[in-house]
Formats: sequence, C-alpha cells, structure tokens
Amino acid sequence: MPKTKKILLIAYNFPPLISPQSLRWFYLSREMCRLGYNIDVLTIRMPSRFTDLTDLLPRKITTYNTFPGIFYYLTFKFSHEYTSKDDTKISSNISNLFWNFLSKLHYKSYNVLNLFMIPDIYAEWFPFAFKKIAELVRKNSYDIVISSSEPKICHIIGFFLKVKSNIRWIADYGDPWIYPMPIVNEPGFKRKLIENLEKIILKKIDVITVATEGIKKLYISKYPFLVEDKISVLPQGYDPEMFTRVGCEKTKKFRIVYCGSFYSKLRDPGPFLDAIKEIDINVQNDIEVLIAGRINEFADLLKKEFKEGIVKYLGVINHEHSLYLQNSAAVLLHIGNATDVQVPGKIYEYFGARRPIICIKSKNGDLSEELIVKYNRGLVVNNIKADIKKSIIELYNLWKKGILDSTFGLDAVDELTWRNRAIYLNNIINSL
Repeated sequence: MPKTKKILLIAYNFPPLISPQSLRWFYLSREMCRLGYNIDVLTIRMPSRFTDLTDLLPRKITTYNTFPGIFYYLTFKFSHEYTSKDDTKISSNISNLFWNFLSKLHYKSYNVLNLFMIPDIYAEWFPFAFKKIAELVRKNSYDIVISSSEPKICHIIGFFLKVKSNIRWIADYGDPWIYPMPIVNEPGFKRKLIENLEKIILKKIDVITVATEGIKKLYISKYPFLVEDKISVLPQGYDPEMFTRVGCEKTKKFRIVYCGSFYSKLRDPGPFLDAIKEIDINVQNDIEVLIAGRINEFADLLKKEFKEGIVKYLGVINHEHSLYLQNSAAVLLHIGNATDVQVPGKIYEYFGARRPIICIKSKNGDLSEELIVKYNRGLVVNNIKADIKKSIIELYNLWKKGILDSTFGLDAVDELTWRNRAIYLNNIINSL
C-alpha cells in the first residue's frame, strides 16, 4: 500500500472565515483527502459564533487555529456577520449610530495601519503563525507545504519555512500581489517595496499555482526570471454534491440572483442597477433581484434607491445559503472584473447551479465571457446600461414563454469541478 502523503496548508482564509480563497481551499482540501492525503491547516482563530462549513471538513483535515493579531481579533469580535439582530437590547437608532461610529473608526484605523505595515495589515498574524508552524514541522513529517494567498502574509510564512527547513513548497495565488492597474490607494514606495519582496519570495518557490491564465501571463511578463513550467494554472471550480445538498426554492417571480462582492474600481454594479430602474413597471412587478455578499460602498446606494423596490440586499450570508439562492434563481448575475487577468471565482460556482447567466463584462477579452460562450451558458453584455436592460428583457421574455432553460446549455460540466481540479493538483505534487 502506498504511503499516505501529508500536506501542511498555510491558509489565513479557511472555514469558518469565508472568502473566495477560503472556499477554494475548503473544496480542494476535501478532494485531496479523497485522493488519500492527510492535511494539517494553519489558520486563524475566529469567534465561536463563526461556524460556516466547519462541520463538513473531513477527519483527515486537522486545523490549528492561532491568534490573528489584535486588529483582526477585534474586527471579528465586533463583526455583525452571523450575529442575530435580537442579541441587543439597545434601541435601533442608538444601535445604528454606535455601529456606524465603529465602522468609521475601523475603516480609518485600517487605512493608517495598512499604510505602514509590510506587506499589509495581515502581517500582524506572522509571529503567532510562525511560532505554531515551527512547532508543527518539528513534530510532523510533511511531504509538501502549500501557502494560500490572499493574504500575502501566507507566502511570507511559507518563504521563511522554506529557508528554515527546505520542504517542497507550492505557493497558490488567488489574486496577484501587484495588479496591472491600481485598485487600492497605495503609495508608490510601498508598491515597489512589495514588488521587490515578492521577487525574493518567488525565487524560493518550487511551484506557483494561479487561478487564471491571465495571472500567469502577468507574472511571466513582470518577473522575467520565472520560467513557464514553474507556474501552473489551477482555476476555481464547483462541487455538484453541495448544490444537490442545499436544494432550492420555487418562486413565481423572475428572480435575478447575485452572490459576491462589489468594488467601485474593480466590479461596478452601477449600470446594472440603473438598467433595473428603467425597466417598464409592468415587467418590474414580475422581477425580483436578490443580492448577497460584501458590497462595500454600494450598500448605502441600495438602501437609498431601492428601499421598497425590486432589489433586495440580503447582507453577508453563509455559504450554503448562497448556493441555495443560486439554485433558486431564474437567472444568475455575474459582473466581470475591470482587469483582464482575473475571473471572479463565482462564475464557476454559477455553473454548478446550472442556471442561465447574464454576464456583464467590463473589458474586451473578459475571461468569464469565454466560459459563457464556450458552454452557451447565457448572455454576455458590456457594462453599459442600455445593453444590460436589453438583455434582461430578452431573458425575461424567454422566461415568460417558458423556454428560458431550454435556450441555453445547462448540463453539468465535469472538467470545471473541484474533483477535477484536485486531480490536477495531485499531478503537480507528484511531479515535484
């Protein structure tokens, strides 16, 4: 019988903290266990009320939870996520003022600390994480170390571990460290410092995995010393079993569902929201738009312009609820990134829901567009109000006639599943 391989995964983002990178390694870890691996995960400690997906982790995964640092300890402790509104006896007006004050204080503190900490504020995790990882390496024999970024600190921990122990190391990039266009307010000196730091780290990595072909091209062009064979493209995926598990809701409305995040410089929903407002009132009566996730500065816009309207913001919901909403949609809304190097991971998840997609692209050559067109999964439009409105009406009319689903290819796509991705990752590990 072949020896069971053991992975040490460095993943700040891991259940119960949910993010695209957290979901990526939740699913990959589960599938790698099915392939015979045991996995130790070094991650952060969350407040006890956060439990999302932890009950679905297999026994072959052992998590080691460490203190995240004071800033994010307080952030998670006072977070509204997964907290019942009934937990407080403070009147709603006073409560809102209190939480608005805390939110503004948090935002200002984050900006100040993030300016001076290298590579960013998540560096506060380093002393607690590295102390624990040194202990794990002393006690266990690992075949491979994998670091998951974002955040960047995971690769920095991986780098120091590589220097100390020379264990084979795979660095996984969900997002590039340096974007081809500025999407965050960051001084030039810090951007250059991070780029030089990354250059040192990249030279120590055995294999780099990236989520898209665009990120691979970006890194090869930015760092000429990187050879193509050192970078493997490991895209996001979906788990068909999870979509069967969560079920769906039947609704008489033409329901458009968006699950994910909005960013003004990266993923802008403004033209879509403007298009919805201009749709004929008789059609509007048949439509509902459900939005769930971290929508940042757009939350106030939704509250102001759609207080009693057809657009409903559900806040941050747990992962299984998100899949349930996707299953229950008539149409899924996808908004591509303003950069040409990324694909929002949600597009693969949408394939798992097997619902038609309206894909709003922000640039020519949007990688999401290629998937939609290849599998005839829905409509692709530019992020322009008139084009979006036209497409919504077209999909609505197909739904009204009862031919929406039969118009598009909604079959399962095995090559996009997490099981398929894990087989590819296993081949990478075996090649080292």
